[in-house]
Amino acid sequence: MVRRRASGLFLMAFVTAVAAIPQERMSRYEMQYGEPVDVSISDLVSNPSSYENRSVRTHGQLELEATGSFRTYAIRSNFGERVRVAPVPDVSAAWDSEVLNMVGRDLDVTGVFLRATSQQLATAGSSGVGTIQFWKFLGEPPEIKDAAKVPLATIEQLTTNPARFEGRQLKVIGQFRGRNLFGDLPPSTQTNRADWVVKDDVYALWITGRKPKGEGFELDPGLKRDTGKWLEVVGRVDVRRGFAYLTAQRVALSLPPTPTAHVEPPKPPPERPKLPPMVIFALPLDGESDVPGGARFAVQFSKDMEEDSFKGRVVLRYAGRPQPGDRDLDGVVMRYDGGRRALVIDPGDVLRPGRQVELLLLPGIVDTDAMPLAPRHGPLPEGANVVDALHWRIGL
Repeated sequence: MVRRRASGLFLMAFVTAVAAIPQERMSRYEMQYGEPVDVSISDLVSNPSSYENRSVRTHGQLELEATGSFRTYAIRSNFGERVRVAPVPDVSAAWDSEVLNMVGRDLDVTGVFLRATSQQLATAGSSGVGTIQFWKFLGEPPEIKDAAKVPLATIEQLTTNPARFEGRQLKVIGQFRGRNLFGDLPPSTQTNRADWVVKDDVYALWITGRKPKGEGFELDPGLKRDTGKWLEVVGRVDVRRGFAYLTAQRVALSLPPTPTAHVEPPKPPPERPKLPPMVIFALPLDGESDVPGGARFAVQFSKDMEEDSFKGRVVLRYAGRPQPGDRDLDGVVMRYDGGRRALVIDPGDVLRPGRQVELLLLPGIVDTDAMPLAPRHGPLPEGANVVDALHWRIGL
C-alpha cells in the first residue's frame, strides 16, 4: 500500500517503506503548477496542448517500457493509450524501491504534464505524447480477504486529520446521507456525480468508486427515503484540497458504531446581511423624454415594501418654477402592487405637453423589514429631504 499526505504534505510508502516529502516542497509544486485537475489518459493523449505544464491527476495500468540500466515507465488506459510517468527527485527513492511490485497493476499519479518535444516524438512510441512528472503516487490497494481485520477509523478522525490516514486501507461506519442530500459537505467538494456521503454525529465523509449497495441491499443516493441506514465501508483514503475521500472496495449494512451514535443535522447557513430596498425599474423609463400626457407611472422596488409607508411620502409634481396654466396635481391616485413590488401612480389629470414631471420619494419609506429606502446614486448629503427622484418629460 502506498501512503500519501495531502494539503501540501505527501507521504509515499508501502507497508515496509516510508519516504516523506516536506510540506514546503509540496506547496511549491501546487503553487507552481496549480491545483491538480482530474483527467483521463485518453484526454491527455488526444488533447496534450490543453494540459501542457498543468498539474493533473490520472490513473492507469503501470507498464515497464525499457529495461537495462535505465528503465522507463508508462501508464496505460483501458483503451490502450499510454503516457510516460517519471518521479520528481523528492519521491524517486520511494518509487525505485516499490515500482517493480506495481508493474501490471493500477496506479494513480499526480504531477505536471510535460508535452514531448518534436525530437522526442520522432523517437518515442505510442507513449511519446508527453510525460507526467509526478510528486504523488498511489498503488492498487490490497485485496480484502477479511474485512474484520481492516482497521476501523471514525469519520471524525478522517475529517479532522485526513493527512494522517491518506493512502491507508480503512473501515468506517456512518449513516447513509445520499448524494449530499442534506448539505452535509460543500457541494464544490464532490468529485463525481456518483459520489455519496456517510455521516456520524457532525462529521461527514465522501464515498467514491462504488455504489451504495452490497449483499441483499441497494440504496438510491438521490432519494431521501433511502437515507438513515448505517453502512460499513471499507476502502482507501484519499485527500483532495484538505477533504478526505474514501474510495470504496466493499459496502455492507451495519449497526451504529456505538449504541448512542447519532447524526446531527447540518448547521444552518449564516443569515445573509439584509440589504436596504432601492428603486430598480420604472415605466416609463426614468429620464424618458416623450411620455404621453395621459400616462401612468410605475416604480418597481428591489424588496417587498411596507404599503402604509408610502402615505404622505410620495410627491408627483411639475419640476421647476410654476408656469401659467399649471394645475396642482391634487388628484393623484397611488396603488402598491405587492406581487410585482411596484408602486403605480395615476396623475389624475392630463399632463401638460413639454413639461418635466418629477416623482419624489421622501424619507420614511421602508420595506417589510423596516429598512429605509436607499438612494440609487450613492449616499445622500446630510440634511437631504428627498431619498430618490425620477423625472419624465411630457411629449408635445
